[in-house]
Amino acid sequence: MINQQLISKSYKPLAEEIEKYFSESSIVLQNDRNTIKEVTFNNKILVVKSYKVPNFVNSFIYTYLKKSKAWRAYEYGLKISKFTPKVVARIEYFQPLLTKSYLICEKFEADFNMQAPLFKSHPEKDIIFEQFAKFVFELHQNKILHKDLSPGNILIKKSNKKYKFQTIDINRMIFKIPSSKERAENFSKLWADSEDLLKILKAYAKVANFDNEFIDLGLFYNQRNKDRKNRKLKIKKALGLC
Repeated sequence: MINQQLISKSYKPLAEEIEKYFSESSIVLQNDRNTIKEVTFNNKILVVKSYKVPNFVNSFIYTYLKKSKAWRAYEYGLKISKFTPKVVARIEYFQPLLTKSYLICEKFEADFNMQAPLFKSHPEKDIIFEQFAKFVFELHQNKILHKDLSPGNILIKKSNKKYKFQTIDINRMIFKIPSSKERAENFSKLWADSEDLLKILKAYAKVANFDNEFIDLGLFYNQRNKDRKNRKLKIKKALGLC
């Protein structure tokens, strides 16, 4: 069985042959747990994400108990269309449990992602940090809490002297006005060094009219996340898992 959602019937031929289009594309944007490729359809460049086939337990859950990652990403994409590349379709295959699933979006022509100012030498990183803080504030004020706000999930494009931001990998979202603690913790997955994160948090605190307690919380959550990740890595190394 195939389950589809399309923003327009014009995408139906693509959805019906998505496996063919995907396999024939040679433009790979990501190839690890999930695979992301560029696909051209009706002279339009689209980005197609193929989700990893879930194990039996997760397949059962996504079939009967919980919406799949592709389903959530599509529905959330419609809900936060201002802040993410335009979603156009989702396709899911069931046999009878969920096997393959795809999300299709229009391509956002980003110049780079948040890894560039955080981990590389970028001449305008302070300007990017300030504008990024305002972008995250706008997300929060629109009741959007992205639970995986990591550098690779933040696309950036320069237009004149301003930077435009878009979020991706949006299947984990909470829709509510976040508390100040939740706002501070939302920056913890940036993996930023303390100096850079301090600039971002100060810019956010300025626009949100928060005091230094917010900044201290953000620095605390950032270090806590790093410590947790490093502990897990040490355990994996000790067990010979990596």
